[in-house]
Amino acid sequence: MELSQIIFAVIFGMISMLLFTYSFFTSKEKGPILTNDYLLATKEEREKYDESDKSASYHLVTVIFGIAGMAFLLISIFALTSWAWINYIVVILLIIDVIYSIIASIKSEKNNK
Repeated sequence: MELSQIIFAVIFGMISMLLFTYSFFTSKEKGPILTNDYLLATKEEREKYDESDKSASYHLVTVIFGIAGMAFLLISIFALTSWAWINYIVVILLIIDVIYSIIASIKSEKNNK
């Protein structure tokens, strides 16, 4: 195993742990909400953000960042083991993540109208 593989695995492992940590806190509805709806809202709009909107946003962020954390963890494992089948799982997870975020975005737009 080369040093570059170990460094790659450590970097992706740390990113994975950061994503899992953020996901854990958002599952408890703590911390910032990293969505465009919330981040681009004015201060007044953020204060009007009712609990159901916040709860739905926390849930969305938890799922998306949790799946991304799992993908980064698998990439880290791949860097250490070179198991090619892990790449298929990573691609499937990322496709699920994108589809989930698109569906959630469409539902959010329908609810705002």
